[in-house]
Amino acid sequence: MEVVERKQRTREQTRTGILQTAKDIARREGWQAVSIRKIADAIEYSAPVVYDYFDSKDRLLDEVRNEGFRHLRQEYERLVKLYRDPEKLLYEISLVQWQFAVQQPELYQVMYNLNGANCQVSLDESDEMKTVNEIVSRIIFSFIPKSAESIRRLYFEWWATSHGLITLGLLLRGQQPIDTSEQIYRETLRRFIRNLR
Repeated sequence: MEVVERKQRTREQTRTGILQTAKDIARREGWQAVSIRKIADAIEYSAPVVYDYFDSKDRLLDEVRNEGFRHLRQEYERLVKLYRDPEKLLYEISLVQWQFAVQQPELYQVMYNLNGANCQVSLDESDEMKTVNEIVSRIIFSFIPKSAESIRRLYFEWWATSHGLITLGLLLRGQQPIDTSEQIYRETLRRFIRNLR
């Protein structure tokens, strides 16, 4: 039994190492530079060993994407337990979204196919993303119960506002201080959320 458990642990450590190496390469060189061969070289394994864990770069990117959404889900769920006021809760969730994107841009890029992180697996297939979307949709519904169509529309408006400002903030880093972009983000999201009442 110990041998089986040790093999499982070793396999999980190798898998985690592959994912971390992919993110490290992306952080240094961008997602377009990430390849199975480059990962294999970095962790000193052969490419077939890496393919044993991820049969394509798309599957690897999909797992990195899901990792990002799992992280957001955990943070959102933590905030749901802390705040009862939907206005405060949605604002705090919006701030977590910003902080995550700024602190882990390589994950955020994969999650939304930005900067060469072109994951061919459709976002619609991500159960992790659906869970994150449902959390935000429930919060929006709690402001004033609305029809399912209205909730979808308001969720899309929140997402477009949040994601759009985050993407612009990251894109304009060389032209505008990130603190200025964050201030604009905070003010815009605060106004948007106030108008939900």
